[in-house]
Amino acid sequence: MGLDQQARALWRRVGAPEKAAFFSCLLAGYLVHLYAFTNDIPNSDGLDRVYDTQQMTISGRWLLHFASALNEYTQMPAAIGLLSLLLLALAAALTVGLLGLRSGVLAGLAGALLAAFPCTGYLYLYLFTAAAYSLSILLAVLAVRFVVRRGKGFWLLGVCCLACSMGIYQAYVTVAIALSLLLVLRETLRGGAQCRPTVLFGARLAAALAAGAALYYAVLLVFLKVKDLELLSYLGMDEASGGYPLAQLPQLLCAAYAQVFRFFFCAGADNSFADGFLVALDVLALAAGLWLLWRCARPVWRAGWRAATGAAMLALLPLGMNFGQILSPFSTPTPLMKYAFVAPYLLVLLLADRCDSGGLSRRAGAGAAGLCALLLLFCLNTNNLLYTASAQAHRATESYVTRLLARVESCAGYETGMEVVIIGAIPADQLCADIPSYERVRHYSVPMDSVLLRNKHIYYYLNDWLNVPIDEPDEQTMIDVAASEAFADMPRYPAQGSVQVTDGRVVVKLRDSYTPKEDYEIAYEQRR
Repeated sequence: MGLDQQARALWRRVGAPEKAAFFSCLLAGYLVHLYAFTNDIPNSDGLDRVYDTQQMTISGRWLLHFASALNEYTQMPAAIGLLSLLLLALAAALTVGLLGLRSGVLAGLAGALLAAFPCTGYLYLYLFTAAAYSLSILLAVLAVRFVVRRGKGFWLLGVCCLACSMGIYQAYVTVAIALSLLLVLRETLRGGAQCRPTVLFGARLAAALAAGAALYYAVLLVFLKVKDLELLSYLGMDEASGGYPLAQLPQLLCAAYAQVFRFFFCAGADNSFADGFLVALDVLALAAGLWLLWRCARPVWRAGWRAATGAAMLALLPLGMNFGQILSPFSTPTPLMKYAFVAPYLLVLLLADRCDSGGLSRRAGAGAAGLCALLLLFCLNTNNLLYTASAQAHRATESYVTRLLARVESCAGYETGMEVVIIGAIPADQLCADIPSYERVRHYSVPMDSVLLRNKHIYYYLNDWLNVPIDEPDEQTMIDVAASEAFADMPRYPAQGSVQVTDGRVVVKLRDSYTPKEDYEIAYEQRR
């Protein structure tokens, strides 16, 4: 068989819904995230990662270095955008296939939501890891795809895929968990399903999730041992080595459910992007989901095991989506970690697709399509609000640092190559974005005023974004200069005298004191 015949055979094997999900994910992703793919809009984490090998074993991401080789460790917006969307589109096609969606329209809407959900906007704010993290999402979906196939070999392959997904970014294990819960719920709605096979199906998925997490942790221990490293103290990761706080588990479970509720139904909640419009849509989606569930489940849930299993999956879905809070009890999940929160919308599409009676099927499909259209409008606006706010902060930062550099170079006594000691981050009263709509997406990963949040970021920006070779002085020099009487007598920038040559170095005073680096920052700079 020739190559053309093989390609046609492969094309025929892929169902129409999977094709719709793939291409709609690809198209919607490009349209929604086009600004991110055609501009450099760094946040504070991206300032020193124009080129970075992503050696992040100290953060538990032992596979991130290898996955980041897909984009040669360099921030290339157009290339990373294409690659990441191809990976997400494959994940969307696999997801639609797993859920068994039959409608091409609903499958296409599912693919579009998987690309446009605002958590992907936060993903593209961390452009240097976007392709690798998209691979992590794909591997999480692939893990479930392999596990549901018959055969021990496929089950083991699924376990390995999940471990690799977590090795790139641990948070995306929630994608596999949420998808597994949806699959078991779908089984309870299937007419010919029986109790024992359904329970075994769920047990097979649960065992794979546990084995994948265990394999991830075992490989992490090997990497830490071989590299002679310890986990970073950032976000409490190092505290995990001291044992899991079992006594706090009830509070953590309550916190996980409460965070999910606030994410969807509380406008302006922390680590979310909801406004009144999205809350209204979520209330509508909840009502539609409950109505569709009643219509779809009523004929088959008369069997007690179906109702009990289905109710259990529904109850566990919020916990599965936000399982990162349980896995990482010492920190709160951020929007970047909440990609699995798209699952409730997929559930509504699944239920609409399961309605088989003619009139009901048409009404359910049309209602779900209309709801998704409004959601996609919200996604379009929210993602581009993230990018617009970040781009403005970057422009303001560039203007500020350029003017600061001009003051340094025009300072009396300055000579090329002289050490430059800049004390303090940019004061909030000197750069301030007074745009009301930006407040809806305010988060530490979405810079509002400036991308330079800490003292060290100024040096990152000079070297990696402006190509100005001014090295950051060592920590002790920064502390000593900030403690000197000459520094105390200087006014704050931009006043005259805020930039001076003292003891053979240029000193710039942005703030009255220097904040020493934390231990995790020093460990991060020495990572390998």
